[in-house]
Amino acid sequence: MNKIIILGSGAAPGVPTISDGWGGCNPQNPKNRRGRAGVYVEIDGTKILIDTSADIRNQMIQNNIRTADAVLYTHAHADHIMGIDDLRALTYHTHQGLNIYGEASHIAEIRHRFDYVFADTPAKDSTARPRLISNIVEYGKEFTVGKIKIMPLAFAGHPVPTTGYALNDGEMVLVPDYKVIPAETLAYLQKIDVNVLIMPLTTIKTNLYHAGMDIDMDYIRQIGPKRVYFTHLGPYCDYDDVKQKTPQNIEPAYDGLTIEF
Repeated sequence: MNKIIILGSGAAPGVPTISDGWGGCNPQNPKNRRGRAGVYVEIDGTKILIDTSADIRNQMIQNNIRTADAVLYTHAHADHIMGIDDLRALTYHTHQGLNIYGEASHIAEIRHRFDYVFADTPAKDSTARPRLISNIVEYGKEFTVGKIKIMPLAFAGHPVPTTGYALNDGEMVLVPDYKVIPAETLAYLQKIDVNVLIMPLTTIKTNLYHAGMDIDMDYIRQIGPKRVYFTHLGPYCDYDDVKQKTPQNIEPAYDGLTIEF
């Protein structure tokens, strides 16, 4: 059975946050306790991670994930990349490189901030380190990892351009941090048959850099996916409140949610 695991369903501060605690979320509901966002996908034996938050070590252990064939990055903000050093666990015993994929500016930023994790960077000491191999993706140009076809898609409105990914012509589509879906990306998503759509709901009301529920729901109507899961949920996105505001095929995600398809 193919599956998606929501490793973390929270936005950058997680829930509870250091400064605001539970915000508008009910602390009695365990689905409101959120690590930073990340997704694991397994299709026909091929295993992919999307983003590596600072919480990824615990998330992978809790979900019994021991290997991955590749990592896809949506952008280089801290909450999406700061767990990259923990990828050493995936290469420690194999002694082989692990491919990571991202848009050129995101890969450049990751290489600048974590120069030591790459296989083509000379080791400064004998400490175990990741052996990553960087691959630059181009929007609209499909590539393959194992048995998964991957289409990188451009999104806009965040402080930096962000990259979404459509897997196997819509079996799963992940939307990154965004406020606007460019016309070319929207046209592609309307053309394919989207089975599972994972998209961020950082805030109920649209703000400067994030789409709120009104924008999300409008795009969902235009795309017409079979199932939708909101992730990257901020501290004022209470699980039950969001669920009550959405139709049956649209629901908030939570840490450890497993979606089979």
